[in-house]
Amino acid sequence: MYDDPDRNRDRDRCTYKTLFQDTPYERTVYLGPWEVVGSEQRRVLWQCSYQNELLEHYLPSDIPSEIHPHTLHSRHRQYHDPSDMERYLTFTEPHRIRYTTDEGVCIHDQYIPVRYEFTTVEGSLQFQGDLRRRDMINYFDVDVAWTNVHGRTDGFGKVKGIGAIQRLKMWRDRYTTFHSISVLANKTDGQYREYDVHIFEGELRGRDDRAKQLRLNVCSRRGSAPDENPQRRPSFAQRLRPRVRSTGHAGQVNPEPPSPSQMSVDIRYLSLQFSNYRRFLEAWLYAHSSDREFQGVPFPPNHFELPSPQMLPGQASELPSPELYRSLDTVPEPDYQDGGG
Repeated sequence: MYDDPDRNRDRDRCTYKTLFQDTPYERTVYLGPWEVVGSEQRRVLWQCSYQNELLEHYLPSDIPSEIHPHTLHSRHRQYHDPSDMERYLTFTEPHRIRYTTDEGVCIHDQYIPVRYEFTTVEGSLQFQGDLRRRDMINYFDVDVAWTNVHGRTDGFGKVKGIGAIQRLKMWRDRYTTFHSISVLANKTDGQYREYDVHIFEGELRGRDDRAKQLRLNVCSRRGSAPDENPQRRPSFAQRLRPRVRSTGHAGQVNPEPPSPSQMSVDIRYLSLQFSNYRRFLEAWLYAHSSDREFQGVPFPPNHFELPSPQMLPGQASELPSPELYRSLDTVPEPDYQDGGG
């Protein structure tokens, strides 16, 4: 499990999680440093205020790219700084939460809606990056997102698209350094859509500065047959962006399969209408040029990770016995007196 000790020192010491919400047994747990552990069953281990107190957040998938922490559009808090919305994290489906008190008694182990409140934006961004193994480098409030498959308006002229009043996020993969963008399709199936930046053309066509709109055109769809079934073609993410999974077996490489949002590129373009248009233009040009420059994986293709040992609060680690080293034979030092050397 990848973890950077230097970054851990900056993590929040006061994150909030409420258990048994809206019941007589409601309880607020104050969370400290976290660690994402496991490869087959990934979960977040939260240290709490007291020794042996532990909260475990089980993630619904062992594929990091399938985890999507959700934050709201700044319109929900119009008189606050837009970045402040990142302090409040939720997920679109219930997750399993297991809580053990400082007395070692498990009093909560069930699937519930998960909501975190971080004291700083920086702590939330680091947490989201650890969950996805992708650093969130920017966010943009999107009023409407639509494609050639799902138009901007429906048959009655009502604004629809794939998503409306959502926060689009830009990510950078920690291994490949490639960029991607994700947005919740709350107007269709309620799932996240995530696209690699390099599948789109770098030049932004269909820009409308007054309406704060632009269109991202998919590179290879130009000139393709209209009746071609996109499900039968390998996606760009599969062909151009190999990834690796954390594994507990040394020397074994398990490529990370693409998430459902990246299985196939079934659109010709993605159009976006922003609340803050200019910020996206600058970020897009940088991300696209950066990915085009590398055109590959900067890490070795057979890169793998060893899982870190699980350390629970109050658990002491056992060091090898010094008797092991005392049992080794002593090698005599050479005598240089006779040779004059």
